[in-house]
Amino acid sequence: MEGKKMKILMTTDTVGGVWVYALELCKALKAYDVQIHLAAMGSWPSPAQQQEVFEMDHVLLYKSDYKLEWMQDPWEDVEQSRKWINSIYHTIQPDIVHLNNYAQVEEDWTCPVVTVFHSCVQTWWQAVKGTSAPETWNQYTRAVKDSLQASDVVVTPTRAIMEKAKKAHQFNSPVQVIHNGHDLSFPEDKEKEDFIFCVGRLWDEAKNLELLSGAAKKLSWPIFVAGDHINPNTGRECRVDNVTFLGKLSPDEVRDWMQRAGIFTSPTKYEPFGLAILEAAEAGCALALSDLDTLQELWSDAAAFFDPRDEQDALETLTRLIADGEHRKDLAEKAKQRSAEYTSGKMGAAYHDLYTKILKTKLESV
Repeated sequence: MEGKKMKILMTTDTVGGVWVYALELCKALKAYDVQIHLAAMGSWPSPAQQQEVFEMDHVLLYKSDYKLEWMQDPWEDVEQSRKWINSIYHTIQPDIVHLNNYAQVEEDWTCPVVTVFHSCVQTWWQAVKGTSAPETWNQYTRAVKDSLQASDVVVTPTRAIMEKAKKAHQFNSPVQVIHNGHDLSFPEDKEKEDFIFCVGRLWDEAKNLELLSGAAKKLSWPIFVAGDHINPNTGRECRVDNVTFLGKLSPDEVRDWMQRAGIFTSPTKYEPFGLAILEAAEAGCALALSDLDTLQELWSDAAAFFDPRDEQDALETLTRLIADGEHRKDLAEKAKQRSAEYTSGKMGAAYHDLYTKILKTKLESV
């Protein structure tokens, strides 16, 4: 690689946290003088999303609205997206393919392939339903396993989700944990106010926002929830009683709410990492989180935890935080200090080191 820029073909989707992750990683990789070809799927990128990419002169965006493999009746789109990504591959001849989704690996690719396991339907189903996904998901599950198995390295954002991925898909590719990173800068400090803030898709059963409905009636602080309330598969609106629903906010609006919130809560039943939690920690919120092994791995001793299937436990945890200002302040400070371990710079350095190592290994094996 001496004397020329490393060229990366990276996939992303436009409909969830993977977009935020991918943009943060692209920004961090600029320090290593790489060229990134970013192929976006899921839905057509919004003007704001396109502008984010256009501001990075080392990133070239390829746009599409191909369905992702977890969406309803996706397979015709998945096949078309395979051809599309393969054509980009053969046109640009990348040094690394970095996949943030599944079902795209081609047998004739000669460069190393890194696949990041952000989440999957099987591990979601196990966490939320307590059982394996039904047979209607078999084709999807095969696609995920094939993609992981065909990768030179599989990256996960936590060790806990790595173990779940290996158990669900029985792949034997090398694995590595690289924590997600996110850097937020706030132009001014804002005084904390007496309310609880939460971010989550109301239609996503895993987000478990119904748990807040019962607890909210008995809390002295109001709960505000930001997120999408339209199920993309059914088009139906969802609602949660006893909380104030803010709708889908812009990133700046979310940060304003986080800066003012005394407590940030996440009652989720499934969370491989949780970028919103990281943002809330950076914003100085006290964290009240589901007692999941992934979140314990990241926030142990820096958050209050409750059983996401026990409304009374959630109520008691939030009530204690509301009542004890000193404890709340102490937890907020610990969370802010912990957030410094999950920066974009550290994430970018870890990925660049991985790319460099697997490129070297590939060259030595030729």
